[in-house]
Amino acid sequence: MTLKHTIKTRRFLNENHDSCTICGNEFKESETTHLGYLENGELAYLGDCCSSKLKETIIRHSFSKRPYTIADKDTILWRFMDFTKFISLISSNSLFFTRADKFEDPFEGAKGLKKNKNKWDKHYLEFIEQAHKNPPEGIDFKLTDKQIKIESKRVLAEMESGGIEDIKKTFINCWHENEFESEAMWKLYTNNMSEGIAIQTTYDRLYRSLNKNPSIDIGRVNYIDFNNSFAGVNDSFWYKRKSFEHEKEVRAIYFDFKKEYDFGKPIKVNINTLIQKIYVSPTAQNWFLEVVKETIGKYNLKKKIYQSNMKAEPFH
Repeated sequence: MTLKHTIKTRRFLNENHDSCTICGNEFKESETTHLGYLENGELAYLGDCCSSKLKETIIRHSFSKRPYTIADKDTILWRFMDFTKFISLISSNSLFFTRADKFEDPFEGAKGLKKNKNKWDKHYLEFIEQAHKNPPEGIDFKLTDKQIKIESKRVLAEMESGGIEDIKKTFINCWHENEFESEAMWKLYTNNMSEGIAIQTTYDRLYRSLNKNPSIDIGRVNYIDFNNSFAGVNDSFWYKRKSFEHEKEVRAIYFDFKKEYDFGKPIKVNINTLIQKIYVSPTAQNWFLEVVKETIGKYNLKKKIYQSNMKAEPFH
C-alpha cells in the first residue's frame, strides 16, 4: 500500500524541515531525507543516520535548504493599512495576497539586472550541461555533446519563460518585522495617515491564523546587491534590492498554478488568532479612535485598541 502525503504529513515536514527528528543532526544540501512512521506510529523526518528506524516510508527526497530564514515564534510583525483595508480584513476574515506582478517594484521575482543576464545564462547553461553529462545513478541520457548543448539551451529557454509566467502565479502578503512601530511604515502604507491602522501579530500567530497551511511559506526577505549577485532559479521571490532593506520584510507566499486571478487572492484567516493588538496612527483624532472601537465591536472582535506610542508628548 502506498502511503499518502497528506496535509498533516506536509505540515510535519514543513515544521521539521532542517534536521533529523530523532538525533537532531542538521541535514546537508542534497542529502537523502526520509519521511514516514516509526514502530510506535509516530511521524518522523530522518536522515540516513536514522532512516533504518522507519517502519513505513511516505516519501524520500533530496534535501534542499530553504531560500529564506524563519523568524522566532514570538517575533513581532506589523501590517500598516488604511481604514478601508482594515474593514476588508475583518469583514472578510481574509488576508489579501497580491499577485507578484502587481507590486510597484519591477524587480519582484527578478533573477538579477538585465545588463548581467548573459552571466546568469552562462552559469546555468554550464550547470545544465554538466547535469546531462553526469546524470543520477541508474539514468543514462545517451546524448552526444552536440545534443546536450541543444537540449541545455532548450531547458534554459524554458526556465526563462517559466520565470516570467511564475510572476502571475505567485501571491504575496507582506509584513514588517520590528519590535517597535515605524514612522516610515506609517507614511509608506497609509494614504491618509490620520486614518491609518496598524495590526500587530507574531510569526507564530500569523502561521496559526492561516491554519498552518503547508502550501504557504512564511519567511524573511533577503536583501542583495543585484549589481554583484543573482537570485536562483526557484528562490527569486525571496530576494529584493538593498534599497528596500528598511522594510525588514517578512512575507507569506502562495503559488497557484491552477487558477487565474486578476490582482490577487484572498485567503481565509482566523482574525482573532492573527491580531494581537490594534493601533491607530499617531496623527489620528479621538473621533477616529471611537469609530475604530465601534467598528470592531460590530464584528465581535474583542481586541484592545492602542493609540500610537509615537503620539506621546515630550518635555524639554
